[in-house]
Amino acid sequence: MKVKLVDTHTHVNFNAFKNDSKEVIERALEAGIWMINVGSQSSTSTRAVEMAENYQEGVYAAIGLHPTHLVKEKVEKEESGELIKYETRAEEFDENYYLELGKSKKTVAIGECGLDYFRLNGEIETKKEKQKETFIKHIELAHKIKKPLIIHCRDAPKESKLPLGQAHDDMLKILNLRKQNLNFPCGVMHFFTGTLEEAHKYIDLGFYISFSGVITFAKNYDELVENLPLERILIETDAPYVAPLPYRGKRNEPLYVAEVAKKISEIKKISFEEVARQTLENSRELFKI
Repeated sequence: MKVKLVDTHTHVNFNAFKNDSKEVIERALEAGIWMINVGSQSSTSTRAVEMAENYQEGVYAAIGLHPTHLVKEKVEKEESGELIKYETRAEEFDENYYLELGKSKKTVAIGECGLDYFRLNGEIETKKEKQKETFIKHIELAHKIKKPLIIHCRDAPKESKLPLGQAHDDMLKILNLRKQNLNFPCGVMHFFTGTLEEAHKYIDLGFYISFSGVITFAKNYDELVENLPLERILIETDAPYVAPLPYRGKRNEPLYVAEVAKKISEIKKISFEEVARQTLENSRELFKI
């Protein structure tokens, strides 16, 4: 099959697709869209690998423990204009479990992992330290099995008592201290929401910057997209969340990653074909697919 685009971060391995995951994957593949299904804990990481192994090419897996899965919590709130509802269970990072999953030829990255200060409440400092410790374990695992990192880094909301930018400050501090454990290219900052200055710092470390469908309706990403080199940009859906225009309000899926590429071409005033070609090349370079 001829590949045109890669959705570098999707979750067809999540329960939102339990009844039609095969159809969703087939729709994307028929359109020339490849994908990386990203795990958020042991169960979804296993499912990502199992799904990927059903396909000779075009479907790949990333394995890891999302920072919000370190504690048990129930979330129901509006984010990026849509209602987000889910429940997490507390899980400890089991390196041996992920080492086994990493043996699959279809495992192309470690993640998603990182820091999430957006929903912190109660015992904030303890939870932050737990996130940092767990993230460092992911860095060590990625180094051990020579895979790139898929990093989730989200700051506290404006109304929080935490200083703005602290998650990225902490993330950059960890990455700089652990430089010797980073492979090259190092990985990707998924669904990037930081500043242009922070983006350049990640790029200088060897990371790519990934944009999702949120750029199709939120204008505050235009400066980032316009000023970052296309050679360091990846595209993603983060499905089932945050569907791009014109699919707002619907369940997102890998097929819709084309809308992200279209928006980047519009902002940068270049052709869709150039965005597709370069982001495909970037994806191949990082994930060896």
